[in-house]
Amino acid sequence: MSKPKNLPDSDRLLVEKSKLASYLLNLSHKDGASKAKFFLQRGFNADKWEAFAKALQTHGASQTVTGIETTRHGKKFTVECQIKTPDGKDPCILSVWIQATGKAPRLVTAHPNS
Repeated sequence: MSKPKNLPDSDRLLVEKSKLASYLLNLSHKDGASKAKFFLQRGFNADKWEAFAKALQTHGASQTVTGIETTRHGKKFTVECQIKTPDGKDPCILSVWIQATGKAPRLVTAHPNS
């Protein structure tokens, strides 16, 4: 199977509020705290989670798919590189998306690409 350059259905990317506010922007989350520190330092915050969701959707729609695999949950896509951030530093990140058959791709996680 050849890798698509960009996520399929990139005009319908789903980023859930709970994924951002409770995980990726939550310094108290046991697995998300280091990710939260990174994204909070870039100017994102839980009170304005919609701006973070939009930045992740733009990242998912515009950056390159660097990995794809089939899982029991659907096709898992890895997307890498630049995300627009409020601080203007626009770092390279890695985001992971799952697309179940007939559904829009849904954000699983994101973190600094280091």
